[in-house]
Amino acid sequence: MSMASFLERKRVLVLGAMGRSGKSLQELLFELGAHVGIADLSEEGQPAVPVEMDLRPSQDPAVLDKFKPDYVVTAPGVPLSLPIFEAARSKGIPVYGELDLAFHVMEEQGKKPYVFAVTGTDGKSTTVSMTEHILRNLPFAPSVIACGNIGLPLSQVVLDGVPDLLVVECSSFQLESVEHFHPDTACILNLAAAHMDRYDSLDDYAIAKSNIGKMQGTADLLIIADDFPYLTELEQLNGRLERLDVSSFGEGYVPYLDELKVPGQHNRWNLLFSLRMIQDYFIRTGIKWDDYAADLKKAISTFTGLPHRMEIVTEKAGVLFVNDSKATTVQSARMALESFSGRPIHLLLGGLDKKGDFQSLHGDGGHRVYPFGQAGPSIQQQTGARECFAGLEAAFNAASAAAARQSPALGAGSEEEFPVVLLSPGCPSQDQYKNYAERGDHFKKLAMEWNP
Repeated sequence: MSMASFLERKRVLVLGAMGRSGKSLQELLFELGAHVGIADLSEEGQPAVPVEMDLRPSQDPAVLDKFKPDYVVTAPGVPLSLPIFEAARSKGIPVYGELDLAFHVMEEQGKKPYVFAVTGTDGKSTTVSMTEHILRNLPFAPSVIACGNIGLPLSQVVLDGVPDLLVVECSSFQLESVEHFHPDTACILNLAAAHMDRYDSLDDYAIAKSNIGKMQGTADLLIIADDFPYLTELEQLNGRLERLDVSSFGEGYVPYLDELKVPGQHNRWNLLFSLRMIQDYFIRTGIKWDDYAADLKKAISTFTGLPHRMEIVTEKAGVLFVNDSKATTVQSARMALESFSGRPIHLLLGGLDKKGDFQSLHGDGGHRVYPFGQAGPSIQQQTGARECFAGLEAAFNAASAAAARQSPALGAGSEEEFPVVLLSPGCPSQDQYKNYAERGDHFKKLAMEWNP
């Protein structure tokens, strides 16, 4: 970090300073010689570095007059619609997002890793993890790090050391303000209604997602699903735009897709995007795909998935328990449901009420819905569920008991006859849990302790 920076001796205000991205930003700015001020709605915790001014618990425009920053940098959880950002721009103060600032600093330092970037409503973390896992297990072993929305901020990577390859998960929040972030190969997996409390419309949400390709050049590749409907912004970008055909499901890739052990057709779709990105990297760096076909298949076969994403917990008395707590949208819950099509499914739906449309998950002969939590009453009304439960445990007990009654005798029947208790809640968790991981851990504990 000894290289001189455009941020050296500049006054930089960090908004959303006390989350993981905000703290990494504080550390990076301090290392670069900036004078750091912090603002956050939370007063909890200590700053990550010595700061010039601690303006908590406020993110109002008034903090600009108090600190007089040269730059404002924000963690992704802070909406760019807040008045402080409009006030900053009206004063001529540049505004950066964490991802964009970290990328700018990386470029300034002359570090140029090959960058893969992934966005979409569902499947981002799985696709990023798949891509990292496959690349890490190639014989020539490039140094590779998965970062971004998956948990490790890019600013922390810049602090710790930049590898040969970066696989970056990008949320729409991180992509709202992009002036520097430049992936070599990127993809938009899908798009469905989400974060409608932050965006005025699905079109606005799509525009934020499309920013993943905003800084790409003519040599770069942006991959989208063939049925992706929001093309106006994408067709104005400079990169090569390629559509993957969902219906043909990747001609030439089937031998690789068949190696995947993680359940769900949507995970095969995620893998298809991952393989196409890796293929583009191979072509652009002169690596021959056929030379590493066996290594690619082996790497795919050893990918075990991520916790709380279609995670098989246990099987007892013919009942399979699957933890998909990360499924916080209706679309992701529907994809999980389709993964076990043909088997009796007992679906646990619920959590924080974000006014989702659950009508497509209406219970039928193939599955039964168990609504719980704050969103439970609305889900019950939309899906025709028989009961509504106060919390996950009560819903779990009812679902498990029903599944046990439905399960054929062990040693009898085909796999399709054995039921699944599936936690794929279609809602955020913060009505009763800190996060989706705590909710998933609760489900796993219930499953492991369940006594048929």
